[in-house]
Amino acid sequence: MDAAGQEQLDWEWEQVLRESPDAVRPMIDIVRFVDSDDWGTARESCMHDLGWPDVRATADGGLESGGIQNSQAGAHALAMYTCNTKYPMDPKYNVPLTDERLGELFDYFTDELQPCLAAEGYDTPEAPSRETFIDTYVETGGWNLYDGVAGGGQSEWNAINKKCPQLPVTFNE
Repeated sequence: MDAAGQEQLDWEWEQVLRESPDAVRPMIDIVRFVDSDDWGTARESCMHDLGWPDVRATADGGLESGGIQNSQAGAHALAMYTCNTKYPMDPKYNVPLTDERLGELFDYFTDELQPCLAAEGYDTPEAPSRETFIDTYVETGGWNLYDGVAGGGQSEWNAINKKCPQLPVTFNE
């Protein structure tokens, strides 16, 4: 596991400890690395195997957990940690983006994503300059065009992610 992946798992373990301060961090073997196409489904299957049948993968790679009672929060956090440890994102996706790749991302945002979201009726934040986007990407995450999209619920989120993907389809290849 690379440093970025370990940092993510450490953060996730902190979430477990918030719910279950006395939890002992288990040793978990990686089953396999996943990519953005199978990350959600791998974790969904794992959660089902661990007794969480209401967990569903979403179209954008996330998970919907269904209703979780407060008394189940610690067990749920531990199960999520376990599945994220068994099926971590391939380390090739944790490589820092070069200025060239950030420029490609900026071009996609300005030439394709922003017009797509606008055509669907969403307001998007004003674009930073290309130079500002590249120079501040690591600290700020760049430019989040999806800020105004979250209000319509999961089905709307899934539909707009399919119609106007947040990243170019070939970006991580």
